[in-house]
Parts: sequence; structure tokens; C-alpha cells
Amino acid sequence: MQFSRLRSENGAILLQVAVGLVALIAFATFVFDYGVMWVGRRQAQNAADAGALSGAVALAFDPGAADNAGLKARQSAIALASANTVWGENPDAVANTVNATYPAPCPDGTPTCLRVDVFRNVARGNPLPMFFGQMVGLSEQGVRATATAQAAIADASDCLKPWAIPDKWIDNHDENPPLDAVWTLDDEFERVVKSGKNKGNPLPDPDVYSRPGFKLTDIGLQVTLKFGNGSDAIAPGNFLPIALPTWDGESSGGKDYQHNIAGCNGVPIGIDTEVTTEPGAKVGPTAHGMEDLIAQDPHATWNSSTKSVENSCAQAATPCASVSPRIVAIPIYDTGYFFDGQQNGRTQVRIVNILGFFLEQMQGNNVRGYFTTVPGLKVGGGGNVAPEAAFMKVVQLVR
Repeated sequence: MQFSRLRSENGAILLQVAVGLVALIAFATFVFDYGVMWVGRRQAQNAADAGALSGAVALAFDPGAADNAGLKARQSAIALASANTVWGENPDAVANTVNATYPAPCPDGTPTCLRVDVFRNVARGNPLPMFFGQMVGLSEQGVRATATAQAAIADASDCLKPWAIPDKWIDNHDENPPLDAVWTLDDEFERVVKSGKNKGNPLPDPDVYSRPGFKLTDIGLQVTLKFGNGSDAIAPGNFLPIALPTWDGESSGGKDYQHNIAGCNGVPIGIDTEVTTEPGAKVGPTAHGMEDLIAQDPHATWNSSTKSVENSCAQAATPCASVSPRIVAIPIYDTGYFFDGQQNGRTQVRIVNILGFFLEQMQGNNVRGYFTTVPGLKVGGGGNVAPEAAFMKVVQLVR
């Protein structure tokens, strides 16, 4: 008896294997090539995040980074984003695969953000590979990642130094030549007659304090911090030792004072906070705290031309910190409020701003340095700082 070939089952398993292979290849494409896409997407996002943060750091702490449509900030962003590989290839291997835009809109509507776009796709000439997908006619795929960062205004610091200095005022009563009613480092805050038969009477041209005092235009100003007490003249650089809050009370004594100079107190202190002054000049703790602090970055110097710190360990290949440890946060107090307090014995000062101060060196018992910007915290609930007086910045990804 003969069987028809049409009724034979020979080769049926081969057809099933062929169909199964197609299905397996499709699944492999989905699992492996789709996985390549998601790994590439994550790596591209990491590159974009790093670039955006780098650009925002430049905007916050590099004078001139926002000039020429943020050229220096954009260059910094592109350089760091391009240093991150996306599936084994640097994004900058092909032109225009990393873009940086400044100014870019922020979520709050202000045009103060920097945006970085990282591409690895067909349109930009650097697609991600396909492996199993080629068997079903798919040869390439692509990803794009976007990150937006902002150098926002900070409103608190957890690393204040225990020196409160008076904010800048309108120097109407000018006794030091030239008599031009312009605030200078040799002026004093005066509202009443200081001596003679009219001592204590209001001056006809009293000095006036209004916020903001110091502004970003004062970056690079050289100031010498000198000890002052509640009865001394209110003058630029005359600092009042203050007791910083701690998690279980407040600092007290020379040991805590020295620690707060050399290190960080760790408790966030915001704008419009009132702090208590400490008695005594604390010459020894100031000197020892300064020695410890300078030793953390001994080779750092100030460049008056660029108004920035050079030769810092923060700029090394393996940085010691995000900025030089010798750039510290100095509280600025409400000059008028403190003057009124002098009359009634108040021992507290109200912090109205916090600025950066590069500690250059000790001069006898005094501390010489330069105004600059400084990292801070955004905690909310405190006072506001005008943008033109925002020395303290916090860098954050916002999108």
C-alpha cells in the first residue's frame, strides 16, 4: 500500500521549529535590543544630568559664566556630558550630539535655567545598534535625554562661621574724606551725635539701612574682619562673635567657637534668624580655628582679576570638595536693628543675608579675605534675598 505525499507528516517538525525560531528571534529582539535601548537611555540621562549640573555650578560659582549667553557655562556642560559614554561611545563622537541651552525656562517661569540635550539616534548620525532586530529588518534605534538644572537662590546654611558683620548701609553722614556720602571701608554707621554737649541727639543727616545692602557687584571686595563688641562702632568688617545653634541648644565657649571656624556646625540657619552674640574677643580660638581651616586647602589663592579662587584642592583631578574649604559662609546682620539694640542692651543680631568669604590669611588677630559666592541650602520658611544680593546658591536639577 502506498501513502500520498500530501498526507505524509515528514518535515512537519521543521516547519514548527522555523516558526518557533522566528518567534524566539522576535522575543530576543524585544528582550536584548529593547534592553540596549533602555540601558542607552539611562546612560544618556546620566550624561545629561551631569552636564546640566556642571553648567549650573559654573553659573553659581564662576564669575562671568553667564556672559555671552552663558558661553562658559554651556562649554562646561557640554564637556562633562560628553565625558559620559552612551553604550560604549562618547556622545560627542558625532557633532551636535550634545546641546546646551542657556537661558532656558525653569519650572517657576524664570529664564534662569540651563538645559542639556544628549542624543544617540539616527537623526544625529550616532544610532544605537540592533543585534537580533536585524533578522527582522530592524537595523538601528535611538534615544534622547534632556536635563534642566538651576543655580537657585539659597536661604540657609549649615556651615556658618561664628562671625556676624554689619550689612552695607547708605552713608549719609560722611566724616571721612572724600565727603561724598558713599559707603567705604573706613566709614561708621552713625545716627546720633557721638560726643560733645549734643551727644545722643539725632543727626540731621543720619545713616540709613535698607535691604539689600551688599550686592553681587561687591564680589571681590577685600575686607578685614576685626573683633568688635556691642559697644564698639558699627564699621565694615567689625565682627561680632555669635553663638550658633546646635541640635541640643547653642554653642558656648572657646572650644565650640574654634570648631565652628574649622568645621561645620551642621544646623541649618536661615535668613531672618536671630542669633545671640558671645562675649570676649576669642583671639586664641580664632587663630587656631583659622590655622585648621587654611590647612585644609593650603595652596589656594585669590585671583583679583577673575575674582575667583585658584590652585585649590577643589580643582584637582580628585577634588577635595565642590569648592575650596576656605570659601566660607559669613552671616550679615541688620545694621539698623542692631544699632537700635545698642541703645537698649539687646544682645541679639538678625541675619539678613549670608555671603561667601574666601579666607586669605590672618593679619595679627584679624582675618583678611574677599567676598564671593558660596553653596547654601534651600529650606524655605525663612526670609527672601533679592536676586542681586544672592551670594548663596544651591544647584539643583529641576527637570
